[in-house]
Amino acid sequence: GTFTFYRPKVGKQQKHRLSDDTLRALTAYMLHDAPARGSLLFRQSAKGGQLKTGAGISERNLSERVRTLGSKIGIENLSAHDCRHSWATRAVAGKTDAFALRDAGGWASLAMPSRYVEAAAIANERVNLG
Repeated sequence: GTFTFYRPKVGKQQKHRLSDDTLRALTAYMLHDAPARGSLLFRQSAKGGQLKTGAGISERNLSERVRTLGSKIGIENLSAHDCRHSWATRAVAGKTDAFALRDAGGWASLAMPSRYVEAAAIANERVNLG
């Protein structure tokens, strides 16, 4: 139920717990659709959207795949980074504190998570004096 990965931008290896739904989806993907070889998790896609067999997808092609899939559901110019922003915004809305957000997001300081916390609609909503 955990997924370990490396964040090259910050030089960290992290482990995240997967929800039951995410674990089921990942298990199905790994059994049926993941690359047969290589160290990358996702397969390349050909024009027309079909997945190729063999080597994994590059970072550039993954960004294009996210953009294409976003377009198919009506979200133009979607990026993987947009998904990260959405995740952080939803985490703060769910009352995740800045320290937990920093750790889960792999940030080295509180500067980035603080931007999401500061954007909350009610500044003292997460303050507990009890």
